[in-house]
Amino acid sequence: MTPETLAEKQLVPEGDDLLQLEMRIAQRADELRSRGGYPGGTDLVHWMQAEREVLEGYLGARETAAAFADAD
Repeated sequence: MTPETLAEKQLVPEGDDLLQLEMRIAQRADELRSRGGYPGGTDLVHWMQAEREVLEGYLGARETAAAFADAD
């Protein structure tokens, strides 16, 4: 499997993986909202933060970024 194919598979979750990611994002967003006392008008902010955290974990963004930096 080429690196491009591997990267494509990691970036495009399918089926159950996609559903699991969405569920994790929703759960994390709710955790962030509850920690802040459920303030009104912050749903999108919390969702985007949760999405970033969950997707970084899914993609291994930190390790991937370090590997790319080492390759240069």
